[in-house]
Amino acid sequence: MKQTAQDHFNHAIALCRNKQFEDAIEHFNAAIHLQPSETDFLYNRGKAYLKLRKLDLALIDFNSIIDIQPNNPYYLSERAVVLHLNGDNKSALADLDRAAELEPNKPYRYSSRAYIKEKAGDIEGAIADYERCIELDPQDAIAYNNKGLAEEKLGYIERSKKSFKTADELDTQSNNVTVTSDSNAVEETDKTNLSTKDYLSTLKSLATDKSERNSFKKYLKSLFKKS
Repeated sequence: MKQTAQDHFNHAIALCRNKQFEDAIEHFNAAIHLQPSETDFLYNRGKAYLKLRKLDLALIDFNSIIDIQPNNPYYLSERAVVLHLNGDNKSALADLDRAAELEPNKPYRYSSRAYIKEKAGDIEGAIADYERCIELDPQDAIAYNNKGLAEEKLGYIERSKKSFKTADELDTQSNNVTVTSDSNAVEETDKTNLSTKDYLSTLKSLATDKSERNSFKKYLKSLFKKS
């Protein structure tokens, strides 16, 4: 019996769970051939390419997704992560600027942009974005912690101490995040040695918004369950 696009997609996901990513991509290809505009197919193939450290191919899929849904802030933010891992922080920031324009009252848009700004060397800009994030969500311990790290880098020691103190207090209250004043806590991802763990680590540094963080966790459970 002839397989449908969904059949190929389901088979691809099962192969990914067994870490057979090359084989999975063949089935993603078949699914996409039958339904070229299905964003779920493109999204998951892009993540499989990431697992194989094929950033350029992953980026092609994210570009295709955004061609289909140009005003989807979630996909723009996801592509920004891929661009960052590929060393293109300028384009990553352009995506995050657009995402912030689309959802100006969502704290995550500013915390994610702050992270990339910091990596691009704009520490003051990063601090400003963390402050905007905190203005929108005063209970965000991770944003306070990351702001403290940025302030520490610029020698704003007293300011950083206040940020870390607030982060610790909020962490104690919520007991669901880990914060630290260690300036090496957020590691640079080596784009030549990319793994799912690296990608998740980077996104965790970006994602202080629970809904988007949970969406990514749900994706990992379905695609890279055994990673």
